[in-house]
Amino acid sequence: MNDPFARIDGASARKPIIAAAWALIAPVPDDAPPPPARHPKLGEAVATWPYTDATGRLLGYMFRFNTSDGKEFRAATLWRPAAGGKAKWRWASWCAPRPLYGLQDLARKPAASVVVVEGEKACDAACQLLPGFAVVTSPNGSRAASKADWSPLRGRQVIVWPDADVAGLNYARAAVRVATRAGARSVVVASPPPGVKVGWDAADALAEGWDGARTVALIANAAPLDDDTASRGSATTESEGDGQAATGRQRTPKCNVLIGLTEFVELWHDDNRVAYASFQVGGHHENWPVRSREFRMWLSGRFFEQTGGAIGGQALEDGIRILEARAVNKGPQHACFMRTGHLDGKMYIDRGGPSWHAIEITTAGWRVIDNPPVKFLRSPSMRALPEPEQGSLIEELRSFVNAASDTDWILVVAWIIAALRHRGPFPILVINGEAGTGKSFFSRMVRSLVDPSAAPIRAMPRDDRDLVVSAANSWVLAFDNLSSVPTWFADALCRLATGSGFATRMLHTDKDEMIFEAARPITINGITRLTDAADLADRTVTIHLRTIPDEERRPEEELWAEFEQAWPRIFGALLDALSRALGNIASVKLDRVPRMADFAKWITAAEPGLGWEPGTFLEAYRENRRDVSEASFEADSVAVAIDKLCTTTDWLEGFQGTATELLSAINNLTSEPTRKSKYWPQTAAQLGNRVARATPLLRAKGYTVERRHSGMRTITIIPTT
Repeated sequence: MNDPFARIDGASARKPIIAAAWALIAPVPDDAPPPPARHPKLGEAVATWPYTDATGRLLGYMFRFNTSDGKEFRAATLWRPAAGGKAKWRWASWCAPRPLYGLQDLARKPAASVVVVEGEKACDAACQLLPGFAVVTSPNGSRAASKADWSPLRGRQVIVWPDADVAGLNYARAAVRVATRAGARSVVVASPPPGVKVGWDAADALAEGWDGARTVALIANAAPLDDDTASRGSATTESEGDGQAATGRQRTPKCNVLIGLTEFVELWHDDNRVAYASFQVGGHHENWPVRSREFRMWLSGRFFEQTGGAIGGQALEDGIRILEARAVNKGPQHACFMRTGHLDGKMYIDRGGPSWHAIEITTAGWRVIDNPPVKFLRSPSMRALPEPEQGSLIEELRSFVNAASDTDWILVVAWIIAALRHRGPFPILVINGEAGTGKSFFSRMVRSLVDPSAAPIRAMPRDDRDLVVSAANSWVLAFDNLSSVPTWFADALCRLATGSGFATRMLHTDKDEMIFEAARPITINGITRLTDAADLADRTVTIHLRTIPDEERRPEEELWAEFEQAWPRIFGALLDALSRALGNIASVKLDRVPRMADFAKWITAAEPGLGWEPGTFLEAYRENRRDVSEASFEADSVAVAIDKLCTTTDWLEGFQGTATELLSAINNLTSEPTRKSKYWPQTAAQLGNRVARATPLLRAKGYTVERRHSGMRTITIIPTT
């Protein structure tokens, strides 16, 4: 916590509060005020654990909160101002050394062996499974074991039951050290049973129906974690303890053993020097970043299969660093793809299933293949596309598309075909409709046809960094229920749709950059018009959903069941169109090249595969562009004012002058509420920026806009009709 002495009610102090001004009260007296009911930022707790001393007197509480990012824990303790005053609860942990959780149970069983687990929830579960043992844990997570008071374990037999993950092994190692230092008679570590999920602990064992006998058997098989490290009771790392045992017998470091097990792993890197590993799992190959959780788990499992032991956290980290260096410095460079890729004139689509099958698309058709020749990457949120079926038409999708017009239907199909292509630029699909038109369902369905995900639609990100993280882990980005599009978000969407790239500082570094340079298909939906910004409107395809009469409404579960049955056939029809587009793209010539020309050319090439007459798409697209441009023009108060200015008697031939003169002229034609709004330019510089943004709108309206600087900056706006 940044400020462990912050007020429990979240109020800010006018002067800094230093630790010396407060004194911890432990145990908590009977007349103390009640503990806090909720956290000012995290809300109500989902679980509470009271900490007591050996006699049962209250020392404080540990609270668990569920957040959008997972779970968070906060301690609440009682403090009194050193200068005197009322005691107050504060969101602060105990001063080191901190008390263990389970001290009263430990005191009640002086002859019992002690089981150390990670976390209060696991501690409560272990108490139920092991009633003959004393069970304790330390507060504030796996990294704070050294800050706890382990002296109550002096002279006791200790068994550490770690979580089944790297953090659990690190906690076990720390617990061995601190318990040995505290004078424990013996310290051993239980190994999680094989095949359990990552992070498995005592709470999971209880939930899975384990009984006391099975749990005691697990504890009975505990063994020393690392004899030389434990006996020294020092902070020696695993890599330091691996090389030379206390007896002087030379041993091969575990990280070297680990690296030797990667003999058949292909190490490579991308053009940003990010390291990857390709390895065989069953009958297929998988590609993962060297620093990914998935590759770490594969390495740990491989080590256990070959040695019968667990790889320690430090040895694993040492091995990862060496493999990363080999991949970047000695490995080949490959292009990597997410969901869609290309090689040698062929397209590939990752189905996303456990077999890592892909679909190969050529000018002659398509087929499902094993082990595609391109390097596909995945994220944990990716889900599988169906096994495609041949022989269907794209019209089968029409019954699931609640489009308001034939033009909207054509543009929906066009966007899907574009999103399945391996490269952009991509148009941004904007879905408008009043409440009850099924915008969220429609967004989920459209995304599932291209890039199914565990979280198909999401809220607007907080900043560029969150947007880049989403783009790095998904092919399609779908943002739901937007009421407006802020300027920063509109600019970011434009850059992401066209592949302009992002560079942001990496976490925990001062100068290292995280580079993301790729285009992504994007869809957004909302009730209000979302394309007020001219540059955003210029890159969008806006479709409208019709209102669904009450007699036509159906449960979403029923609609999804029907869609999932038709999904393989619809997917096959889309693949047919992609194959035709791949064969026709080189011969397509557009008489008039519209905005997003690559998109227009690709869909024109796909028209025969969709059963459309030549020119069907371009006619619909141009009509949509006119509608969007008109709507965006009406939403731009400066563009509307300039248009109004050029229709007055004094300015029929257009305007030529400075930004200051233009601002004065349009101010005279604009209502007072508009001039006082925060969106209206107040200075010449602000007007110049607004004119620059409005230029595409004015051009579409029939104006020529020029800006010159020859001794004096001037703006020329002339009607061309």
